[in-house]
Amino acid sequence: MPTLPDILEHSIGTYVHYSLGDADGVKTAFLADLGVFLAWLDPRIAEFPDDFPPGLQDKIRDFMQRGELAFTTASRDEATLIDGIVDEYYWNFCHDGDRHPALDMTPFMHKLWRYATELADVLPSASTKAGNDYRALFRGRTLARCDGHAYVSEDGVFHLSWLLPAEVAAFLSELEPFENALDNRHDDQAGVLCIIHALQEAKRKGTSLIVSIA
Repeated sequence: MPTLPDILEHSIGTYVHYSLGDADGVKTAFLADLGVFLAWLDPRIAEFPDDFPPGLQDKIRDFMQRGELAFTTASRDEATLIDGIVDEYYWNFCHDGDRHPALDMTPFMHKLWRYATELADVLPSASTKAGNDYRALFRGRTLARCDGHAYVSEDGVFHLSWLLPAEVAAFLSELEPFENALDNRHDDQAGVLCIIHALQEAKRKGTSLIVSIA
């Protein structure tokens, strides 16, 4: 599984993007958009078939038929395919169609290299839980329900994660006491400040916080 140092090593010029999501992250929007998503995707697959994994369209049709049940699989390969489909939906489809512009709250020119590898490098007194939550933002999160499966990035750079409203509040409670001690003129501190501000906005609006690296 790629770690933040792995991503940083191969992603100079990569950005961290923040947006507000539904109460369950990206799942509700994904299931609601399946028809238009497939209609958008079909001509792209026809034109560039080698750019897409086999079975992608069939799996989307499976979601259209079975809904949330289609997230459950015993196959790690199918779980990885689900990760790729959700990534394609959220990053390429939603951004291409400008479907959720009001929810985007990404800071201008906020690059991944401004984030410390570990939260403890910036906040040595932060809790172990806060450090784990920090890493989780960059690790990616899966909607697939498959024993032993963790999110798989197709290219090792793009990652999609989210925190649900209760997770937003819990992580913010860990980080907010440090807010006034951080200085955004220092890159690693600026990264933590950006997370705090995004968490504050998500908590204020009662939404999930979606984090994508691209």
